[in-house]
Amino acid sequence: MGLRQLFLVNSASGATAISDHSAFWKKTISIDLDAGERLVLRSPQDALYALVSDWPIHEGVHQQRAIDFCRAWLAGRMPAETVRQAFILAALEAGVAIADDENGTASSVSNPAGISRAA
Repeated sequence: MGLRQLFLVNSASGATAISDHSAFWKKTISIDLDAGERLVLRSPQDALYALVSDWPIHEGVHQQRAIDFCRAWLAGRMPAETVRQAFILAALEAGVAIADDENGTASSVSNPAGISRAA
């Protein structure tokens, strides 16, 4: 499988959407990074980009699992929605502010499993 082209798209809300136009989640995930930048993730490809280029911690257990799941998705071995859930766990682990909804503003994801944040 060849490399997919990523496109940065500015939305009306001012958030940056990253998209490869090939496989989209049913619901987007918006994340707020330490630099004050909001990213709207629409696919496992978007999640992989965020996890390896902009992630605030390194070597988190859930971060690595989410990266592995993204790569498995690229190889056709993992459903996109499973990758989405792994990404949410990685965000909780890293303390990344996320919104799990269509427009990125309605509701923040809580930490129901009691995942501790990495220091």
